[in-house]
Amino acid sequence: MRNTEPIIKEVIIDAPVKKVWAALTEKEQFGKWFLPAEELKPEVGTTFHMTGYFEGKAYPHVCTVTEVIPEKKIAYTWEIEGDLGETLVTYELEQTGDKTKVTMTHSGFDKYPFDAPQESRDGYANGWEKIINVYLKDYVEKGVEQHQ
Repeated sequence: MRNTEPIIKEVIIDAPVKKVWAALTEKEQFGKWFLPAEELKPEVGTTFHMTGYFEGKAYPHVCTVTEVIPEKKIAYTWEIEGDLGETLVTYELEQTGDKTKVTMTHSGFDKYPFDAPQESRDGYANGWEKIINVYLKDYVEKGVEQHQ
């Protein structure tokens, strides 16, 4: 049976919410830890584009912001050109003392066709593990930039 459960990744970042929020929503910072997204703005209805690369192949993404609660939550649709469909990525932030808990949820895999390969959801799960727990955390805490 195919796993269509949402992917949920949590990380505690040693930084205030304001700093983490900036990394998630300011295009200049977002491109330093994830992918360049020139049109990114934390405004509902904003569509932005970014291109990821895996094993030498380009994967153009089209995302549209669907929800914004400043310094608490941002959500956007996630679609890769030629992929199986549109999913939803949500980041929720919670201040815990002087640290920030980030919960990233990637949902909507139940909308994929039944003949979709399992690797698509599993591949995302593996990718998000590194993106959230290494790239985002290292960028916010240490200023380490990732160029994917």
